[in-house]
Amino acid sequence: MPQLSDDIPCRVTRLPNGVRVVTEAMPQVKTASLGVWIEAGSRHEAKGQEGLAHLWEHMAFKGTASRDALAIAKELDILGGLANAFTSREATCFHIRVMDAHFRRAFDVLADIALNPRLDPEELAREQAVILQEISMVEETPEEKVHEDFWAAAWAEPAIAHAITGTPRSVTAATPKTMQAWRRAHYRPGAIAVVATGAVSHEVVVDMAAATFGSLPAAQGPVVRPAGAFTPPKLAVRRESEQNHVILAYPSVGNKSPERFAHTLLATLLGGNMSSRLFQEVREKRGLAYSIYASVSGLADAGIFEIQAAVEPERTRELLSVVRAELAAVAGGAVTAEELDHTREHLKGLLYLGAESTENRMMRLARNILLFGREIPLEETAAALDNVSLDELAAIAGRAFTEANTGLCILGPTAAIP
Repeated sequence: MPQLSDDIPCRVTRLPNGVRVVTEAMPQVKTASLGVWIEAGSRHEAKGQEGLAHLWEHMAFKGTASRDALAIAKELDILGGLANAFTSREATCFHIRVMDAHFRRAFDVLADIALNPRLDPEELAREQAVILQEISMVEETPEEKVHEDFWAAAWAEPAIAHAITGTPRSVTAATPKTMQAWRRAHYRPGAIAVVATGAVSHEVVVDMAAATFGSLPAAQGPVVRPAGAFTPPKLAVRRESEQNHVILAYPSVGNKSPERFAHTLLATLLGGNMSSRLFQEVREKRGLAYSIYASVSGLADAGIFEIQAAVEPERTRELLSVVRAELAAVAGGAVTAEELDHTREHLKGLLYLGAESTENRMMRLARNILLFGREIPLEETAAALDNVSLDELAAIAGRAFTEANTGLCILGPTAAIP
């Protein structure tokens, strides 16, 4: 029999074959969000397999043994819900949000497309062509292209470095045989989590999951290679465009690190909102860029602190000088208690506002289960943000924002590393 936890309102059950069933009841709402998460993303692809996780995500909506693509689309439309899917570097997720009365039917559809996609050769060829267009769109979008080029240059480990969409060569080379082999290795019960939040009953979700996912044979998963160290690249890419697109980056921490809260605060304080230091200095005071962002791009075991902006080519050096001066000031202890409190309240506001959405709750709960094997209460996250001190922020900035740690990528008409 499945083993049930005693956590209320979040409850976790692990089926005998290893599938996790996780629910969080929200009695005050009339909607429910469901996600089928598989710990199978682009970092689980070997050489020649690039893009298979993403291709499988696309094929899931092209038909199953019992539903063709049109039937899936019609059924999702009839439910009136919001259904989608995405592939990240570490997971694939199929998700839907519906009225509580439609939950059982939504579960049936979502489980079907996640478990039973049909690899029709003609449909596969069409979807390969669609993904090739997706890759071309990235190539033609400078702000996306600069990020892909930078990320690829920043990691020595090929499984981390390659694009989630794969390459034209790897996508074109995919066959039903190679796709099925990859799927058998990675779509295993121990890598699957069925997560539901909102107007749901844990016992009902467990019964439905046992009926659909419980018969999957248990299997040992392949070993996932460590991400390895971030290697700061210096990359100039000449491209005809109106602006130079710039990424300045430094080493950060993984999503499992206790320091993740301090790094998130630091990124937000520097470039996470309109009152942030870089937005005020770069856009409001100097008019150097329409927008400038700072964020942490994290994997479970590694991360990068990124600053991204687009600037007129002749003002690229000025932009870099201003950004570096601001980073040095933060490392030198220039952040005030008022600034830190302001940023803290901003992040806590986003945290609690997001908690009113069943979809946001489902996404957050699922990520915590995959990373930590447990729910992390909102209050625990808020307390962790409150515990970050000015000294800790300055120390992290001082360690990270050094010349030796600096990664720089410039894409544009006058791209050159100064």
